[in-house]
Amino acid sequence: TAARYANPLTLLPGNVPINEHTDRLLESQAGFCVCYCDLDAFKPFNDIYGYRKGDEVIQVTGNMLSQVCDLERDFVGHIGGDDFIILFQSLDWEIRCREVLANFTREILRFFKLEHCDRGGYFSIDRKGQRVFHSLITISIGAVLVTPGIFSSHHEISTIATTAKNQAKRIPGNSLFIEQREHYLRHLDQINPIRSINGN
Repeated sequence: TAARYANPLTLLPGNVPINEHTDRLLESQAGFCVCYCDLDAFKPFNDIYGYRKGDEVIQVTGNMLSQVCDLERDFVGHIGGDDFIILFQSLDWEIRCREVLANFTREILRFFKLEHCDRGGYFSIDRKGQRVFHSLITISIGAVLVTPGIFSSHHEISTIATTAKNQAKRIPGNSLFIEQREHYLRHLDQINPIRSINGN
């Protein structure tokens, strides 16, 4: 199934295997962490450097995510475009996420011209003909700890993971946001405040 629905660019499992694996974990009452990974400022990069370079960035990102996972315990999927999902059963998932941020910070620079690295970005013309400055590509990770009994389907997981990812994208630079708000942890005995971790 994973091969049949694999993303042709990264060869990682696509949406169908992602959803099936998520539901299997839920049905088995397993605890896990879902991480929604998304590249920031990717479209301007495609516009300036071309789609082939963009494809290389996506492939490198997929490899990078796979390398930080324990592939006997963790699951890496490619939703499409510049969006990825990791279903961590490794207990040290947060350390692995931090490793992604550090690796991405280092590896992404080789895709840019030196002048753009020095400037921290580049200018392009938008659809309105305005000259706009765009930052270098960064990666945002929204993480949600899934405890047995809180969620019942991959649809609910997708919704809360998307919310966490959107929060991560609000943090400048390479970033990790861990979702721990009250409405999410309503069934847990102890509720912790929001924690956000900036990967810079």
